[in-house]
Amino acid sequence: MKKSLLITSFLILIPLISVHGQETDSLSSHSNFNTFFDARIGVAYQGSLNLERLWYKNKNALLLNTGIGFTTINYEGTNTGLSFSVTTSVLLGSLPYDQRSKHLEINVGLNNLVESSPSGTQILPFPRATIGYRYQNPQTGKIFRIYGGFFTVGLSFNL
Repeated sequence: MKKSLLITSFLILIPLISVHGQETDSLSSHSNFNTFFDARIGVAYQGSLNLERLWYKNKNALLLNTGIGFTTINYEGTNTGLSFSVTTSVLLGSLPYDQRSKHLEINVGLNNLVESSPSGTQILPFPRATIGYRYQNPQTGKIFRIYGGFFTVGLSFNL
């Protein structure tokens, strides 16, 4: 009797363990919302805090980004001030988006510099286009990016 009760108990537990194992695997996915610090040097020197939201995902992903920072741009003189950026990123790779941690990232948008001068405040829009490598761990949510574009190189990591 005890032997059959023990065998029955194990048979009941096997499906329960399998179901919970599948739930744990399904939790490994990229976050839909990220924050990260970004720094770049070159023609532009910038440090910024950025927010990123997943807009579309299938095999690849489309992300919308915005950020605020401090920027110095050495183009036709030196322009320095607070800046806010609005960009779109595409993450490409051979595996589906949620199953990979390494991505080719293409980012395009505007970096808007708010410059104050004695004649008044003006917003100077500068185009931004970069291509680079992005490591984004689905389990831990850690992000590391390195990229280049328009005579600048940059580095990002999440907070």
